[in-house]
Amino acid sequence: MKTKLIFLSFLLLSFLQVKAQQCTPEITSPRLGTLFPEKIVFCNTETETLSTTQTYGTYQWYRQQWDWQTPNNNPWVAIPGATSQTLTINGNDDMLYYFKVEVTQNDCTAESTAVLADGYAYGLPFMMADFQPGTFEETAPGVYNVCDGASVQLNDGFPQLYGTHTWFKCLPGSNPPLPTDPCIIAGETGDSYTAVNSGTFGFYACTEYCPDQCEMLSDFAFITLNFGTFSFCSNLGTGETKPKENNLSVYPNPASQVIYIGKESDKKYPEVSIIDMSGKLILQKKDHQFSEAIDVSAIVPGTYFIVSKSAKGKVYKNKFIKK
Repeated sequence: MKTKLIFLSFLLLSFLQVKAQQCTPEITSPRLGTLFPEKIVFCNTETETLSTTQTYGTYQWYRQQWDWQTPNNNPWVAIPGATSQTLTINGNDDMLYYFKVEVTQNDCTAESTAVLADGYAYGLPFMMADFQPGTFEETAPGVYNVCDGASVQLNDGFPQLYGTHTWFKCLPGSNPPLPTDPCIIAGETGDSYTAVNSGTFGFYACTEYCPDQCEMLSDFAFITLNFGTFSFCSNLGTGETKPKENNLSVYPNPASQVIYIGKESDKKYPEVSIIDMSGKLILQKKDHQFSEAIDVSAIVPGTYFIVSKSAKGKVYKNKFIKK
């Protein structure tokens, strides 16, 4: 009798395990997890087929638009006609959407864990400039006077994504650039370039994951360097730079998690806005205290403007790089 009970218990446990497997749908695809867990990265001219690892009686696929905020308040929407075991998505229409599937089998109904069609391969390039302290002065947005004998290290701020680069010393005449474009700096194909002469610098780069997917740095993101002998060059190497009245302290910059902005004398800023290079408002804080951290961890890597308004009505403008 004891042996029979053990055998029946084993059968029941096996039945429950099989039933649990049937009621736990999992999504799979060729690129799922290739770069990041629970994410699919594919190139913009390609498609990707999602499927479940088991078969079920019915299927309904859903998608939800990605949001930089947590929690994501965008609704899950049933995809019309998506009622088979597989779902084909593409880089033009489905980038930065989550996908999940609801299945039924006999008397069970269950949903899969969501997967994200990630925008990693679509991250736009941005440039960071490292100046030697005391050797430069910004005369206009993106325009700098630099002391003769100094150098400026220019870096692609997204080197993990981009591979082969084409660096320029002036604005190229076309996008993509012609191999004979006179603005090309011959032999410079890495993710950084050291400038020691005057010019307007930027780059064109192709992603390593999608070699045919290339991007040109926007014209307004190029940087103009004018090398010469200027009055402030007497401070060469001292670490001093000319202060600008319409700027605030932003640190750390570049940053990946949080930034601090402001000065103690202002105490509070009724409004702080982070704006991308196209002019789109990305993040805004009201009644910001100068000592409070601003969470930028969810912002896509790139270059941004920070516009801050003090309680006295003064407007400050800064550049900020999210890495």
